[in-house]
Amino acid sequence: MLTLALANIRTYARRLIAVVLAVLIGTAFLAATLMVNASTTASLERSIGESYRDADLVAAVDWGNFTGDDATGILTHRDSRQAAGVPGVQSVRAYDVDSVRAATGEKTVSAGLTALPDDPWTPPALTAGELPSGNTQVLVDADSAADAGIAVGDSIELLTEASPKPVTVTVSGLAEPSMNPMTAANMQIYGLPHLLDATLTNEQLSQVTALHLKLDPGADPEAVAADVSAALADSDAGPISVQTAEAQVLAEVDQMTGGNQAITLILMVFVLVALVVTGLVVVNTFSVLLAQRIRELALLRTIGASRGQLNRSVLVEAAIVGFVSSLLGVGLATLIMTGLVAFAQTFPAAGFVTLAVPVEAVVITTVVGTLLTLAAAWWPARKATRVAPLEAMRPSDATTETQRLGRVRIVFGAVLTLLGGAVLGLGAAQGQLVVGFAGGLVSFIGLLLLAPLFVLPAIAGIGRLTGRTVPARLASLNAVRNPSRTAATATALLIGVTLVTMMMTGAQTAKATFDSRLAGEFLVDATVDGSMAGVELDADSVATVATLDGVESVVLATPAASEESGMTVFSAGADELASILNDPSLVPGTGEVTVPQYVKDDLVVPTKDGTTTLTSIISQSIAVPPFVTTETAATLGGKAPDYPAALWIKAEPGVDPAAALEMRADIAAALGVEEYSVSGGLMEKGLFTQIIDGLLMVVIGLLAVAVLIAVIGVANTLSLSVLERTRENSLLRALGLRARQLRSMLSLESVLVGVTAAVLGIVLGSVYGVLGVQSALGTMAATVVSIPWLQLVAVLAIAVLAAWLASVVPGRRAARLSPVEGLASE
Repeated sequence: MLTLALANIRTYARRLIAVVLAVLIGTAFLAATLMVNASTTASLERSIGESYRDADLVAAVDWGNFTGDDATGILTHRDSRQAAGVPGVQSVRAYDVDSVRAATGEKTVSAGLTALPDDPWTPPALTAGELPSGNTQVLVDADSAADAGIAVGDSIELLTEASPKPVTVTVSGLAEPSMNPMTAANMQIYGLPHLLDATLTNEQLSQVTALHLKLDPGADPEAVAADVSAALADSDAGPISVQTAEAQVLAEVDQMTGGNQAITLILMVFVLVALVVTGLVVVNTFSVLLAQRIRELALLRTIGASRGQLNRSVLVEAAIVGFVSSLLGVGLATLIMTGLVAFAQTFPAAGFVTLAVPVEAVVITTVVGTLLTLAAAWWPARKATRVAPLEAMRPSDATTETQRLGRVRIVFGAVLTLLGGAVLGLGAAQGQLVVGFAGGLVSFIGLLLLAPLFVLPAIAGIGRLTGRTVPARLASLNAVRNPSRTAATATALLIGVTLVTMMMTGAQTAKATFDSRLAGEFLVDATVDGSMAGVELDADSVATVATLDGVESVVLATPAASEESGMTVFSAGADELASILNDPSLVPGTGEVTVPQYVKDDLVVPTKDGTTTLTSIISQSIAVPPFVTTETAATLGGKAPDYPAALWIKAEPGVDPAAALEMRADIAAALGVEEYSVSGGLMEKGLFTQIIDGLLMVVIGLLAVAVLIAVIGVANTLSLSVLERTRENSLLRALGLRARQLRSMLSLESVLVGVTAAVLGIVLGSVYGVLGVQSALGTMAATVVSIPWLQLVAVLAIAVLAAWLASVVPGRRAARLSPVEGLASE
């Protein structure tokens, strides 16, 4: 049977191209997902391992056994001295990275300050300059220096809590950037211990992240680790793990890849969708192929081949195609991942990214792809090999298939649809995401089982709208001529369109819901908190920000009083507040104070004669502090609290979320503060929009794999149908149907399937998207339904275009064949 299977593959190789492409794309997706997981782990091992390159042992808090009872969870230099006294320990490095802020001209950035290691520890590799030789010299990593425009010999200022004035240091050299992902995001600064003494607080100086231990030559790591553990048993930090550097790296990677595993599981959901669609394409392809070879199979039975032999021959053929396609999928995934890793390495602080192609990824992908193809080919093979030898006497022209959907399938599909729909509705009503997700999944599976019941009538109905021309009428009839084949093809596309539409509608509804909630929570578009920013804000600050693009008006809110619990009350002019607030009705009158929603009572504030009670106007905001007008503040007469002022900013109408984030960066740069100091409703909206749009792009990109496979299935089904109907099409040509009309008929046939699947998918996806958001956000805010009509029209247009493109090659091939040649074919 192997010989027969190989012969069939060679003979019908062109007809198997769609199977190869579908399995190749699906398995490439699976292999790439497994490689992402492995590459993330390998990259973390490489990057974290860089921190421990000189260490034989590492002592760190054992968070797995940490309870918090009478323990600080922080190592100290006392622990370092304890470990240094253990026999076999040559040197101990108390490793820690402390947070500081570095001012480089007009820009202030977050930085990590680390003490330069002494011998025998290896200092950072230099790219320029030399190591610090004095207490006012530092190394800066080369990437951060390039971003900040710092060169060897430049001065920077270190801003810390320990020193009221900035500590000015000189850059003596530039170092290779650290590959540790915990520190690579910020500027990395290295200085001598005395610099740290002058810069950091006593608390910072006493804390240690980990102890790196270098052992004497010939010392037994296991024995020394046990002795160090005993020496640190009474540490105030709590339980301490002492293990080799390699073991510590693996432990940290395991701890950090919890999120990576979650990402892998999420990606696997999309892989599963792609593989389900692949299975539908393979089932359809083998069904058509074997239907076309029915006479061949019957003749083989006539000359002595058993039913089991023919069945095994078809399955061997499927296994070979699946195996080869899976290997090609692994190769494609490797090429894609190689390109992505090379691209990632071009970004700063991403040089540690490493490609890993584990053996299990190759094996799992190959096995899954082969078994999927086998499973998908099993039913068509079983059905085709039941043919009796006398079947060879029947003509092989295409016949019209009678639709028969089993009662069990109908009942089972209806139960799943109704039960899942009820659970989905319950999840949406109660705001329970897990319940809603489960209900949506079950109901969608039920709908897929029932798909032939509504897909085929929908195709027939839409077909009646295509007109009464001969090509249109023939296309409408041919589209439903083979119900199971058409239903499977449309269902494959329906899955992709439904999921894409669900994500689009869900994203649009989520953004509208967040916008509605943020409008109430934030009374102003943007604020700059002087306390958080660490700067004094004044009239000059107002003038500076007012000149920026996108800013309509700016108000300086100054501290007016402190109420009994210590909450600061700000003040600004009534006209200024009216111009700056999103809801002018919240401008307080004389003797009134506007408060956030969590303040339920009137406020008692001090005056020059004692205290007074201000009537509270309760807003829905949680982000803006209490405020009064300057007129009310003047009547208080008390001493204003020693607290920094704030800027309240109103954006120009029509500022979109992307421009809002740019405006945030501009404000921070103009005031010389970090971007996190600038907040507000507009920024929150921009951030939410950026996150949702980013996730939407990623998800649609992942779902596009399934849609691409489905489109391949449409093209393949049409191509095989053209081959199957060669004599029929030639007869139509002989009766007067022109080549252009034949191409038009085939295009309409393909477009009918694509349009129907797209319309049904858009309807289902919109419903699932709205109910999904209600399930996810129902407890947080009232859901605001928003349908992305333009995006959905684009989905429909793309589906029509894809279906038409899928018909071009089969239509051209059918039109080129002369009627005489077609009628003479077998």
